[in-house]
Amino acid sequence: MKKQKKTFILDIEPKQLYSELKPFVAEKYKIDQIIQWIYQKKVLDFNNFTNISKELRGNLSSSFVLRTFTNIKKDESILDGTVRYTFRTYDNKYIYAVCLPNENKKTVCISTQVGCPVSCNFCLSGKMKFVRNLSRGEILEEILYIESDIRERISGVLFMGMGEPMLNYANLKSVIKTLISKKEMNIGKRHITVSSVGVIPGIKSLADEMFGVRFALSLHATDDKQRKKIIPNNFDAKISDLLDACKYYLKKTKSKVTIEYILLKDFNDTSSDAHRLARLMKAHNLINPDVQVNLIPYNETNSFDYKTPAQIAILTFKKILKVSGITVNIREPKGLDIGAACGQLGKVNL
Repeated sequence: MKKQKKTFILDIEPKQLYSELKPFVAEKYKIDQIIQWIYQKKVLDFNNFTNISKELRGNLSSSFVLRTFTNIKKDESILDGTVRYTFRTYDNKYIYAVCLPNENKKTVCISTQVGCPVSCNFCLSGKMKFVRNLSRGEILEEILYIESDIRERISGVLFMGMGEPMLNYANLKSVIKTLISKKEMNIGKRHITVSSVGVIPGIKSLADEMFGVRFALSLHATDDKQRKKIIPNNFDAKISDLLDACKYYLKKTKSKVTIEYILLKDFNDTSSDAHRLARLMKAHNLINPDVQVNLIPYNETNSFDYKTPAQIAILTFKKILKVSGITVNIREPKGLDIGAACGQLGKVNL
């Protein structure tokens, strides 16, 4: 793999910068200023760190890089203003991120891996061969690049792009620390959601960290055989164990949990599926105001044979859950015309 000649400064946790920068600067307050330039002011060039000396700026420039991505494609939806970014990494790989505008706030959906090892057979990301994890700095760079591009502060982060976040757990944890730190990016923990297809040790570890971010389980089925058909690499996680992990997360963090459920026509969209999901949630004590089911009508692509259910099937599914006391929402697709909706974040023609 191609290596960078200089160290990517975003890969270094701010607390480690105090030792990393010792050869150049001894005063703690100067390093605090550097951290402020990087994470709060989000300046793109060391030479613009105007309250530190020219010599120190030169030392930083000769030893570190501030950005590594090249944005090679930017698509904006004419339907809802969603923007999809295609980034090229320093080693010539491609990743994707999405900016979701919503009135006075902006949320980003970001990737954690190049390609995806889970291979869900309804998702375009799953068709892309897994190459490597994104580094801490690369994950943060997705957010920082988009902020710089739109010239607005990002107020919410969804770890729902390409890849399985829990398989890049060390970098995920490091990024969350920076996102919620008031001295760094200062994004509210309730505005951060980590999604997982079900890596149970990762879910429990994230709960134990007590960050208080929200968690979303990509469930998509109501029995294990059905789930295995659409998520072949499901880490042998049983639905019962996944729901227990959600219960653990809810109890430990007191944060909200979402059950994500893709509705696939004539596969998992029947009344029987809805009743079975309601029974499962009741059995695991997940009928709770802090637990919501997001129903996601399938966003069709040319790569799979699945179809979007009829509207009556979608509404019936919702009604059954609602009558059972479950908080339920039908997620409207965003960026459908630019391949930015759920399940569409895969390779594009450049």
